[in-house]
Amino acid sequence: MTIQAIISGLTYAEKLAAMELLWRDLSSDASRYQSPEWHERVIADRLMNPAPGMPLPVDESMAEVKGRLDASRTQG
Repeated sequence: MTIQAIISGLTYAEKLAAMELLWRDLSSDASRYQSPEWHERVIADRLMNPAPGMPLPVDESMAEVKGRLDASRTQG
């Protein structure tokens, strides 16, 4: 059985869990990952032109992102 066939047979929740496992494994060795060239340009642009409004502290931002992710998981 191919990986594609296995993935096709997974539920939405199982596919998300598989993605998380793959990302955790791939990101465990950051030295092997190279960001694409455009990524540096986007980051530089966003740092020079921040979105309007008050920025959230990092812990609040992380909690907001986690909440959005958790909400999207329960919808699938």
